[in-house]
Amino acid sequence: MSRIKSKIEAVITLSPSTCYYMRTGQCSLDVVTDYYVSTSSRTGAGELLFCPRLYRAMCNRERMKPITVTPCQCGHAEVVSGYQRACIASRKGVELAIRQSTGKHKTNCPICGGQVTFERNSGSHKFVGVNICAQETEDT
Repeated sequence: MSRIKSKIEAVITLSPSTCYYMRTGQCSLDVVTDYYVSTSSRTGAGELLFCPRLYRAMCNRERMKPITVTPCQCGHAEVVSGYQRACIASRKGVELAIRQSTGKHKTNCPICGGQVTFERNSGSHKFVGVNICAQETEDT
């Protein structure tokens, strides 16, 4: 088994209900510098403290659950699960583990196939660069 480290260009899809920036125009990682919240408190995906709490968890844990991606034939990837973690990792330079969703590559890449934007108040794609670490197993 080998370990591969690289940087990939990927597409994430967020909406105002899952992203504070999409609702307000300000990233919660830029707004919140320090906070205290009880560990039993819950925060929703689009709330102010969701991404700062997730970022803190990502920094404090050695191994996070990997994000799931679908590779495209052109070399880009589309994030299938773990959108917020991918966005945080791209902004803060955190390394993520990835897992491939299917054995097939997508032929129609959202990055190459059209203009990718992150327009406020619309559920749209965002282009991110993510440092990844993948485990590769050798088939015997």
